[in-house]
This record gives sequence, C-alpha cells and structure tokens, in this order.
Amino acid sequence: MVVKNNIPSIVFIAPAIVLVAIFVYIFSGWSAWTSLTDWRIIGRMGKFIGIQNYIKLFAGDDIFRKCLYNTAKLIVLFIGITLPLGIICAIFLDLGVKGKGLFRAIYLIPLSFSFVASATMWGWMFMPDKGSINTLLRMLSLDFLTQPWITSTKQSIISVAIVYVWQFSGFATLVYYAGISSVDPDILDAARVDGANTFQRYVRVVLPLQKPATFTVLLILLMYSLRVFDLVWLLTGGGPAFSSEVLATYMYRVTFNQNLFAYGASISFFMFILSFVVIIIPVLIGTLKRMG
Repeated sequence: MVVKNNIPSIVFIAPAIVLVAIFVYIFSGWSAWTSLTDWRIIGRMGKFIGIQNYIKLFAGDDIFRKCLYNTAKLIVLFIGITLPLGIICAIFLDLGVKGKGLFRAIYLIPLSFSFVASATMWGWMFMPDKGSINTLLRMLSLDFLTQPWITSTKQSIISVAIVYVWQFSGFATLVYYAGISSVDPDILDAARVDGANTFQRYVRVVLPLQKPATFTVLLILLMYSLRVFDLVWLLTGGGPAFSSEVLATYMYRVTFNQNLFAYGASISFFMFILSFVVIIIPVLIGTLKRMG
C-alpha cells in the first residue's frame, strides 16, 4: 500500500537516480579501472598495470605536483578573499547603507556571467599592453602600478583568483546577508540593552551565528575551485610555463592532447577522491551531527 501511494514520486525520481548511477558511479568506477591500465589507443583497451600510473603521478611527475600546488594556492586565495569580502558586504547591506538596492543589483551581476564570458572579458582587461586595467593606470599617470598579469609566471594564478573572487563574491554576500537578516531581533535588542555597540553586536552576536552560512559558502567555493577548468583554460591556458595549470586542465591536456587516456584517468580519479575527502565527508559528518 505504501509503495502504491508513492508510485508517482518514484516515477519522477527514478530517471534522476538512473542518470546519477550511470554518469557518476558507473563511470567513476570505469575511470578507476582505466587508471590501472596503460590505455593509449582509442578502440583498444590497454593491459592491466596496477598502480603504476599513480606511482608515476606522485613520484615522477613534476608538472602534476605543480598543478596540485597551483590548485591549493587558488583555493587559499579564492576562499581567503571571498569569505571575508562576502561578510563585509553583507554587513554593510544589513546596516542600510545608501544605494542599497543598486548595490544589491550590481554585486549579483557577475553571477549571471558564464565562465567563458568572464574569461574572455578579463583576458582582454588583463592584456599588458592594450588591456583596460593597465591602460587606465597609464591614463592616471600610474605607470608604476601596471602589471604583466596573466603573462607573468608569478601573477597568472593570482589573476585567475581575482576573476573567481569577482564572480563569486556576490554569491557569498547573498548567503551571508540572508543569514544575518534571519538573526532574531530580540537577541540583538538584548545585546543593545547590555551596552554592546554596533561593532560588538556584529562581532560577538551576529557573526558567531553564521556558521551554517559559512559552511554553505565554503563547500560551494571549494567545489568550484577544485573543478575549475574553463576559466583557467580560456584565460591563461595553464601558462605561462604551467604557472596557472590546475588539476583539471592538466588532466585534459594529458588525456586529449597526448592521448594518455589511462594516465589522464588516474588524475581524474585522484580529483574524485580529493573532492570526496574535502567536500562529501564534511557534509556527511555535519548531517550525522544534526541527526544525532
């Protein structure tokens, strides 16, 4: 009887379950198996070689280690700037600054841009000679502030982080503003009665209550920074000299430019495990804590 009553729900959910099972779990398993072979030729699977690809990956591939470092650096820069920026902007919105409606519309605009559009626009802005950023600095007689941006091995990954911060700071602001707006006014009134000024109320009352918002923003930003591909590929191409190459772009380059399908699969499966450890496990722990 219970099953019969839930048939409409099962019918609607079943396609999603099937697609997830095929394109996530089955193909992830296939990728894991492929990474244990030496497959290089389309139409013919390679022979089983065990964990040789992983040994080469961690013990003999300097570019892979560089990509791992670049990915970690991007995550630190991206999240380290976006989180506090989102909190600050949300607080200003909550304080009722002038032009609040206009500002709310402006900071959400980057969210509507695709990564392709963002990479194209910022690539033009970052051009050392004709880019709008350096051109504006020269017009203001601030030539000493002009930078090589994406053409520099030291600044290319920083440039990628700047674009990422620009694109996602509005999202962080939106989540934090929703969290701050949901704080019980009675709690704030009690803090005000106790003599807490505006700064103290935000630091000691409002911000400690934003752990759920922080958890949400952190997970989303981690997810996007771990799987970043199109923005890096179109903005810098992973260069110069692999200075902005990340795991996803290196996996693509190895797999489709060098036809090292099994080796590319080993990078892909490592990214899957890394994402599982960094993202899925904290979610499961948080869920279990709430249930307990």
